[in-house]
Amino acid sequence: MKRCLPPPHFVTLSLFLLAFHFKEIHTGKKIRCPPEGGGLVTSGDPALPGPFHDVTRDELSRVYNFLRQRGDLNLGLQREATVADSSIFCVDLFLPTKQKVLEFLDRGGPQPKREAYVMIFRGDKAEPVVEEYRVGPLDDPHYAELIVNSKRRNPVPFAVRPVGSLELQALNLYLLPLVDRQVGFILQESYGARFSNCSRECLGLSLTPKSTVFLGRISRRVWFTVTYSAEFFLVYPLDFGILVNLDSSDPRQWTVEQVWYSNVFYSSLSQLADRYVNDPSIPKTVRPLVPADQPQPFSTIRQRGGPYPQTPQRPPVQLDLDGKRYSIEHRHLTYQQWSFHVRMSALRGPQVYDVRYMGHRIAYEIGLSEIAVFYSGDGPFKLTDYVDGGVLIGIFAKGLVEGADCPKGATFLSATFLGEGTDEPVTFDRSLCVFEHNTGVPLYRHMSYRQSQGGFYAGMMDSVLIVRTILTIINYDYIIDFIFRQDGSLETRVVPTGYIVATQPLDVPDIHGWRLGQYVHGNFHHHMFHFKADLDIAGTCNRYETLNFFNERVVLEQDGKTEYNQIRFERDVKKTERAAVFKFNFDAPTTHIVYNQQHKTEFDVPRSYKILLEGMSKQLLAEDEGNERTISWARQQLAVTVRKEEEMVAGSSSPYAFFDSLDPVVNFTDFIGQESIVDQDLVFWMTLGTYHLPHTEDLPVTPTGGGHLSFFLIPHNFYPENPALSSRDLIRVERKKDRLSLVQATLDNKNRFCDRTNLKQLIKANPDAVLETVREIRFG
Repeated sequence: MKRCLPPPHFVTLSLFLLAFHFKEIHTGKKIRCPPEGGGLVTSGDPALPGPFHDVTRDELSRVYNFLRQRGDLNLGLQREATVADSSIFCVDLFLPTKQKVLEFLDRGGPQPKREAYVMIFRGDKAEPVVEEYRVGPLDDPHYAELIVNSKRRNPVPFAVRPVGSLELQALNLYLLPLVDRQVGFILQESYGARFSNCSRECLGLSLTPKSTVFLGRISRRVWFTVTYSAEFFLVYPLDFGILVNLDSSDPRQWTVEQVWYSNVFYSSLSQLADRYVNDPSIPKTVRPLVPADQPQPFSTIRQRGGPYPQTPQRPPVQLDLDGKRYSIEHRHLTYQQWSFHVRMSALRGPQVYDVRYMGHRIAYEIGLSEIAVFYSGDGPFKLTDYVDGGVLIGIFAKGLVEGADCPKGATFLSATFLGEGTDEPVTFDRSLCVFEHNTGVPLYRHMSYRQSQGGFYAGMMDSVLIVRTILTIINYDYIIDFIFRQDGSLETRVVPTGYIVATQPLDVPDIHGWRLGQYVHGNFHHHMFHFKADLDIAGTCNRYETLNFFNERVVLEQDGKTEYNQIRFERDVKKTERAAVFKFNFDAPTTHIVYNQQHKTEFDVPRSYKILLEGMSKQLLAEDEGNERTISWARQQLAVTVRKEEEMVAGSSSPYAFFDSLDPVVNFTDFIGQESIVDQDLVFWMTLGTYHLPHTEDLPVTPTGGGHLSFFLIPHNFYPENPALSSRDLIRVERKKDRLSLVQATLDNKNRFCDRTNLKQLIKANPDAVLETVREIRFG
């Protein structure tokens, strides 16, 4: 059964407009700059938010007040809630079905009602659970329904709930004082600090979930390892940890089940205390205290060493000389030929919707789905596998700094959330930034220097629009960019930086990482990022095809006997979801294209978009063992599925993936079956990743060089020629009557070049500087 809709009428219109633009640009008209001021930027929430707009501040308040009035939910004030209460963990947008949205966008139908997704921790129940609700409509909420989804369980066992602030507060309130009472003297003697009555010299904690697959049952266990509280705490690991049983919703019932000290495991705090006092044979640790306010320790990010440049000079900056060339209306952006919506999902992070180029929808949705970091090591650390959805993702997008995170002059967008511990929505003013960026690389160019070769130059800089967020999830900072180019291509990029998670060096071989300092060991880890892209190439009825390249041996036609080798390709239309699973094979180079079979060029070539993957990595762990099953989406670099609303709601992962490896709440392998993907509404799932073996240059923080991971959507026979030829950024120089003429360049209202280059003066001073005019060159 086909799950696709006919393309809207503007597809054909966009090609007409493209041809018109080409004709206009080739007439040689003088093109003038606009007055300074640039695009419109409208901030704040709209009075009538559209289907893709995040839940507004007013809507969040309405949802909260409505749910508080529902007696069966037993919700009190968020700021007074404990683990044992009913409390809202997070609120996010619950998207309408794609069919309803397209009916509204393309065919003038009614706007679908807006709804919210709400996760509630029911610690108040006799058997505590996590419940997920759909609440709406957001303009006047009057229903809250448990979400029913065959691809995602609901309710969910309380033991696999995401890690939240209420749990950590309870740990500080109830458990750490117990630890101090029993072994505080050991902590003081070994590390010079403790958890309580410690003024500024308090110990910190790092958590490592012990997932259910290692327990053999649905239960909640977490290893808490100890650190110093200096900047930054995770590079000051200590060789002390406790395994805590967190099964009960009553923190007073939490217990310590195992202790790790000086690389020895003990069954209880009392056993450690007894043996520490009475058994002189046990190993003991003595570490010099690292004060929290120690000046310039190795881990602080402060300028040090011989400063450069020798004289203070500011770094280069980019200027919007004629104002912004993009416009923002709330969360709808337009740039050159591009338009799209952007939002920040509390659960999954940055997303863009209804992405169009020249009026043609390329993608209905592109966005982050999950982040995971799997570590290797010794001691309790060998269990350290982080799935960041387990602490939420979008809520960590905040505090972007102009001049460091985003260029000077960027436009900043806010994000508003409602979650634990607050009775009112919280707004982070700088969750996203938008800016146009001159990459310093030509988007295209060619020079025919000699007269005999045509005598012309044409080219333009690759100026792009970037929508950026940076997710700081505890120690790692993930720079995520959506990059819109003038040739109709779109890049989605992620770059990791931030602090490594260090461990205490142990007396073991260096097979899991390097020793980076006296007390710092950098463990190998694998960063993985999962993205979803619902592509609509000339409508929703799409095919996925690979172009497979291989060597062929042929005979020269000139003599009929000499053989030589060349490369050819074969087309392979993937028929089913299972057949479309792509695992990179260097010996079988492949190009991935997506197209509508009904839309071809005059030469019967499919008008398609190409998917280019840059930044792939192989998941090396054994499948279906340990925590690997929670990241089954990382088994392949690309998967293709028929769009099903249940799968879109479920997502490829879940906030429970920290703990649920015994029986994942969402198992991505269930998405991939034998269903036909020919002429269907298709969703593409891309996995990017990188291996990180920390080295000394990663101290104090990991630099971004070499860490860029991307996937591209690139026109592939979709347009009759390069659509960037419509851009006024084009510069063309050609020879006319034995002199050079600058025939294509943007001028201001005083007939001056807008880019303020010295090209015109250069040509006048030296006619041969750009093209051959006076002299004749017989080489090159």
